[in-house]
Amino acid sequence: MRDNWCVGFTRDFTVAVWVGNLEGDSMKAVSGTSGAAPVWRDVMMALEARRAAGQIVRPNGLVPQVVHFTNAIEPPRREWFIDGTAQSISALSPAQSRRPHISNPVSGSIFALDPDIPLNRQRLGVHVTGEVSAHRLLLDRRDIGAANTSPLIFPTPGSHLLALIDNHGQLVDQVRFTVR
Repeated sequence: MRDNWCVGFTRDFTVAVWVGNLEGDSMKAVSGTSGAAPVWRDVMMALEARRAAGQIVRPNGLVPQVVHFTNAIEPPRREWFIDGTAQSISALSPAQSRRPHISNPVSGSIFALDPDIPLNRQRLGVHVTGEVSAHRLLLDRRDIGAANTSPLIFPTPGSHLLALIDNHGQLVDQVRFTVR
């Protein structure tokens, strides 16, 4: 599982919790009930306990800061930070600083072909993140092109291995997925 969310509300609070890896890597042995949900529960219980004890007071040491997002990927918004950690700009790290890896498809995914759609219209998008200008993609050991082109593939039913290799032929990342 790559992302783990739990969102819920009460009369007074709405809380969303995300648990995951910032690079998009899969987490091992983490599910909704063992990842985000316990964190969400603890936060909600603490909020409700504080509300029951009286008015909620902002803890000392928190400061508000309006955060702007590069490329306007989200509108600016006010966030709370521990004093001394505030940042006014949120930006994606440049591709050169990210470890190259296959972000789509996710390993373990199962895709089903739709019998009502012509087979030649059903493609799977491959996406790789990080600096991959000299990397290649192999589907079941067959070269399917440069990793930075985000190819659309038509895998046949069965189990498939998608590999990312560098310009020396070394394995960088791989994912296994199934088509039914």
